[in-house]
Amino acid sequence: MPQTLCPNCGHSPIPRGASACPACGEPFDHLQAHKKVGRMRLDRPMVEADDDATVFGGDLVTSAVSAHPGPAAGVLLASAAAWFLRASGLLGSLEDPQWTYGLVFLDAVLALVLVVNRGPAKGMAQVGLVVQLLATGWLARHAPLAPVHVAYLLLGGLALAMVVGEPGPVRRYLGLGLGLGAAVASVGLLALPAVGGAGAGARQSLVGNELGYRLELPAGWGQLTREQLSPYLVLPASTLHGGGVGFGDAAQGRYGLLWVERGAAKGAGCKGLLQALGGTLGEPLSLPAPPALGSRATVSALRTPGGAQGTLGCGVLADGRLVGLAVVASQASGVVDETAFSMVGAGLALQ
Repeated sequence: MPQTLCPNCGHSPIPRGASACPACGEPFDHLQAHKKVGRMRLDRPMVEADDDATVFGGDLVTSAVSAHPGPAAGVLLASAAAWFLRASGLLGSLEDPQWTYGLVFLDAVLALVLVVNRGPAKGMAQVGLVVQLLATGWLARHAPLAPVHVAYLLLGGLALAMVVGEPGPVRRYLGLGLGLGAAVASVGLLALPAVGGAGAGARQSLVGNELGYRLELPAGWGQLTREQLSPYLVLPASTLHGGGVGFGDAAQGRYGLLWVERGAAKGAGCKGLLQALGGTLGEPLSLPAPPALGSRATVSALRTPGGAQGTLGCGVLADGRLVGLAVVASQASGVVDETAFSMVGAGLALQ
């Protein structure tokens, strides 16, 4: 005859018809197996009940329902919120694909399945969380040790640990606390590109839909205001036909700007952009211009009024747009940092 276990303390066997564990007092009224036996008449043979008897706590893999689904469901809902903030890019973009929203839906559905607590609820949760961990690992393939990726992997692992077997009180509440903490840490690292992405794969994208540009910055670089660029680089004021955006890696003393202007081919062009920057143009460089600047782009050394030195690339596209890209170092050493300019230029795309 199949034996029964207490889902809370593991005491076995449980006396037939018992409504609570004789060892720890864990109630069994919520379990379907107990309700079924309780409805049966006592004067009938119990063979049928023996055939359908189940291990209340289940085994490590195929357990069907949970005696305490609330903590695991809470961690899954927190995970869904953390994935939504990541997929939407509200706090910081990791440039994840659109299917990342599927992980939000997956966690929300698994939480609902656990709360309903019918059929192979825990088995479904286990399979779903394994799929989530595989997807998280794939998203982190370029920087598996980045703190933000480690936090999301830890969040999925904690959720999986809470639906394996029937956790006791310690594992339930410890898992709930650690799971909520991992969710908060994941969101916090997502909101801090300098922590979650510097040198670790997180990249910020700057998009200007009206002017038709998209600039994906190198890891560790981020958007900067006009005040943050000063005095190393002057960001010209936006006009009716043009505008710019500043960026840089302040920790490394690297600053830059992108300027796009429509109809500039009929005006001052690159010379006018240089005047707006207030800098001094040096000799042309043999460094190839970023492809987005067009086939007729020029690349020259640039020195700003603040003493920063770097590179200015400027070109006019076939549709008449002027595009200028400047990257400078705050401490001029007499040597142009061509590597930084090439890294930034590689992430520029124009539509």
